[in-house]
Amino acid sequence: MRKQGTRIFHFKSILTGTMLLALFCCDAGAGEAKNTVTVDLKEIRRGLGELEGSVSDTVEALNGLKKAAKDRGDLKGPYETFDKHHKKLQAQLETLRDQAGRMRAGADQHYAAWREELARMDNPKLRDKALNRQDDAKEEFEEIIVIAQETRRDLEPFMADLRDVSSYLSTDLSAEAVKSLSNTIWKLGNKSRSVIAGIQHVNSQINKTLEVHPEGK
Repeated sequence: MRKQGTRIFHFKSILTGTMLLALFCCDAGAGEAKNTVTVDLKEIRRGLGELEGSVSDTVEALNGLKKAAKDRGDLKGPYETFDKHHKKLQAQLETLRDQAGRMRAGADQHYAAWREELARMDNPKLRDKALNRQDDAKEEFEEIIVIAQETRRDLEPFMADLRDVSSYLSTDLSAEAVKSLSNTIWKLGNKSRSVIAGIQHVNSQINKTLEVHPEGK
């Protein structure tokens, strides 16, 4: 039974990696599947919480730059604040993408191998119980994947617009340039609310899963 417990542990890790891939759209190569690492749900929840904070900080800094341009104040300080938070947000996403890539593995193949292993159990009652437990775990983690995919649809255009704004201002940091981006900055503020709501939704499902599986791995 100790061996089967290990199998459950790795299966949950693989599903967690698949969820991260769904959210952060990292397409790892087949070779990376061999370097599977374990990241539990509590760690992912913490990372997503930090990501949520960085989204808020970046948009807040961008609005601060917009206000400075409107007031004809100094733009260098507010721009550096925006640039710092934007780079931090990008770095957090890259870390999560790298983490997801290293966790890339064939979840379906592992699931099948796990079922094959459980099928060799001699006690039919224990075998059925283990199979039911496996199915429940898979269903809960797949719900995280579905929600993460929905969040990804808001996250991708949000990050693309932030990159464009950053590129624009890096070559023309003037009150007129910032004012020309006024509508884009306003839209980014609206998009950020959807992105944050999506991240919170993912974490809510993680919390729900952890209530059933407090080991979270």
